[in-house]
Amino acid sequence: MDNHDQKTRIMTIDLEPDLGSRECKSIHSVVPRLLDFCDHHKIKATFFTVTSLLEKYESEIKEIAKKHEIASHSHTHHALNPVNARWEIENSRRVLKEYSLTAFGFRAPMFITTKDHLQLVKDAGYSYDASFARYLPTRYQNLTLPGKPFVKEGIVEFPTPNFTYPILNSGLPYLKAFHPLSKAFPKPYLFYLHPWEFLERDHLKGNTFLTRNCGERAWSIFEKYIERCGGKWINCKRWMEEEKSKEKR
Repeated sequence: MDNHDQKTRIMTIDLEPDLGSRECKSIHSVVPRLLDFCDHHKIKATFFTVTSLLEKYESEIKEIAKKHEIASHSHTHHALNPVNARWEIENSRRVLKEYSLTAFGFRAPMFITTKDHLQLVKDAGYSYDASFARYLPTRYQNLTLPGKPFVKEGIVEFPTPNFTYPILNSGLPYLKAFHPLSKAFPKPYLFYLHPWEFLERDHLKGNTFLTRNCGERAWSIFEKYIERCGGKWINCKRWMEEEKSKEKR
């Protein structure tokens, strides 16, 4: 087995309302199949969860938590701003605790953060964050972010490498939108997806970039991508544990 096959990568899944909807049909029609897929391929993922979903889907989310890490994806999935950021970050962790779920990490909806984001995450008691994304120069403009986890302001940051020179990569939205060209995309250390991407297009309301190649086509693209990557897939918490273990050696 060569070094490529032995590579460890991080799998993250954003559990949120379906695109263009307040409902989350994907938690019943997609997540069970996704969990079976993870079992089959020995994938341990971090499910960044919108905590308002717990009110309606407590049993489903706790079923996920039996095998995977549950982290916060805010309480309402509204974009963070100076007015709501502290409440979304702190309240979502509090809600998870009320449901006997401990969140070590946070991911901002749509990767939109405030200037004091890491301080808010630290104040709320999280150990890590996964909210910074490296994109083409648009609203994110984080092209100088490291392409791997780093520590800043006492928080471990898992940057999402959506743009690594000279090509886009990372994330099922990009693999779907640029398929079949995306077969040549680099394989980054971290991947993300949304369960609603596996719903058929007629169940989604959104722009053509996000809804291209959804449904069964998305399953095919995703499954082949995992096969091409090989190696081991772990969650964010496990990555931190393995890094700490290496430091003690």
